[in-house]
Amino acid sequence: MLVMKRIIVSIAWLLLVALPPGGAAVIRTVPREVQATTRPGATSRPVLGSKLSIRVMPDDWGDANTLDIRRVLESAADELWKNFPERRLHPIIVRRGRQSPITLYRRGPKGEYLVKVTAKGRYWCQFSYQFAHEFCHILANYSHETPVANKWLEESLCEMASIYAIRQMAVTWKTSPPYPHWKSYAAAIRKYADDLQEAKDKLPEGKTLAVWYKENSAALRKVPCMREKNRIVANSLLGLFEANPEHWVAIGYLNSGKPASDSFQDHLANWYRQTPAGHRKIVASIIKMFELKVPPPPAAK
Repeated sequence: MLVMKRIIVSIAWLLLVALPPGGAAVIRTVPREVQATTRPGATSRPVLGSKLSIRVMPDDWGDANTLDIRRVLESAADELWKNFPERRLHPIIVRRGRQSPITLYRRGPKGEYLVKVTAKGRYWCQFSYQFAHEFCHILANYSHETPVANKWLEESLCEMASIYAIRQMAVTWKTSPPYPHWKSYAAAIRKYADDLQEAKDKLPEGKTLAVWYKENSAALRKVPCMREKNRIVANSLLGLFEANPEHWVAIGYLNSGKPASDSFQDHLANWYRQTPAGHRKIVASIIKMFELKVPPPPAAK
């Protein structure tokens, strides 16, 4: 009788671990028109510990559970985070937003970053797309002091971070997804990434980023979050970061220091000077793409 009970318990346990967490995971392509108006907030001193802490709070997440959501967000964030080996961050608390994804100005009682995403249900690609964007704002030391005229660049870099993260996830999930039985979703993730890189999401044929910016600068400097335009810049810069992922560190110096003015040239020059010498090359490459002047490096102290 005792042996029989042990057999029954063993079978029950095997069935439990074989079941997908939260039910069968689903990755479905969702509308890409995500109006992610992020409002940068003040930075704070990081805490010790390199492990990224993401807490997904109970909310109206539809048929997705918080554990699965957290694993997906961790997967998206890790594609960026692994390029910041010396960085330390406070925990990130994630809630569901009802209007648009956003990283709040205010922080939690212990300095936590407060992020809202609007994805719901098991739309893992949409969760990843939104969270990678917001996570990039955090990595960029998002600041309410950044002149509105130049916030479009941060928005574009964060859009680029979303595309970058999803493209990397499509590769990672082939062998190391959050759960072994999610490997088959890698192809769906890649399809989602491809949908963010259609012809309309890239520079018109024969046009340089510098020429395109001159034609669109007035609009961007007034309204930073113009997702269609942000995505064109994002796809233009994507290749630089895919070829040089070790230079993602430069993103962490975007909002450091104080530019001489709110001109785009001064904004880029300040970023270049604030970035450590070992990572300045990628900022210089971006400056050259806009056909602006690369400033001399700061004098050694």
